[in-house]
Amino acid sequence: MTLHPDVLTDLVILYHAGEASQATRALLEEEAGRNPQLSAALRATARPMAPLPADTAPVERRVMHKVRLRYQVMTFGAIWVLVLLAVALIPKLLGSSQGIAIVINLLPFLLLALVAFGALAGLYFLVRTAR
Repeated sequence: MTLHPDVLTDLVILYHAGEASQATRALLEEEAGRNPQLSAALRATARPMAPLPADTAPVERRVMHKVRLRYQVMTFGAIWVLVLLAVALIPKLLGSSQGIAIVINLLPFLLLALVAFGALAGLYFLVRTAR
């Protein structure tokens, strides 16, 4: 019985991988007696297969983490700029004497809130980058 060369190639691969059944091994060895190319293929040592590439998900996760962190830092900076701009513009918007009095009365609380917000955001970013 003659087999198609593609079938023989598939069977040689199974033979070298150790996955061929005993009947398939016997068939290949019998066919190798008649076919010198098949005989050479069976005698050749199996080439080691290159390891498959590792999962690319960790690389993608790292890139996405950097992108997300960059957007978080930009958002954090924009919030700081808007808050400081609002504090600077309150006297102009409410009139000079009344606005200055409000800013002076609220300034300690605003600074405390800004420092607390900054500390919480810094802690959040520190925990996020540690993961």
